[in-house]
Amino acid sequence: MTNSERYKQAFSALQSSRHHTWEVEEMALIQKKHRKNIAVAAAVACAVVVGAGGTVYATDLGGIQEKISMWLYGTQTEVDVTENGENGYGGYTFTYMRDGEIEEIGGGGVSIDEDGNETWLSADEVAAHMSESADVEQDENGKVWVYYYDQKIEITDSFDENGVCSLTLTHEDKAIYLEITSNGNGEYSLSQTPAQVQP
Repeated sequence: MTNSERYKQAFSALQSSRHHTWEVEEMALIQKKHRKNIAVAAAVACAVVVGAGGTVYATDLGGIQEKISMWLYGTQTEVDVTENGENGYGGYTFTYMRDGEIEEIGGGGVSIDEDGNETWLSADEVAAHMSESADVEQDENGKVWVYYYDQKIEITDSFDENGVCSLTLTHEDKAIYLEITSNGNGEYSLSQTPAQVQP
């Protein structure tokens, strides 16, 4: 066997790199077209959602920001929702205006089905849960207020000698029992449990 034949035999098993370069270029072109299709589909989906008039969305520097309505301090309040993680992971930040100032609250959680599977709660579900929870605060005049859905009740003079105020509130067909304890420094702890609705 001559050297020329040996070279042919050795290099005949090798494949040309030109074929692989063409495949890489073709894959890059396909991926580029796929990204364009996804972008067009996302833009159409956003237009359909905005046009449908359901939940309101607004573009933000960070992406899409959702606006929802929830009960805060006795009034139905429109809040901007920002996801702290993908699909509710990490919870949400709710930004709203109160007395001319921007305020934020955060919340999140999971639901667990009968098989033990966890699903992160949506912003609407978190807002609904927060609306179901009573809140207490002391204003700048020293008055103490309890908020529950559309109710705003002053309880400043309702504390007993131990610094505890107990009351039952209802909303639609649900009743809650609240026990509010003064910590003595303008802060309050609140315990909320379901209560029986009186017929």
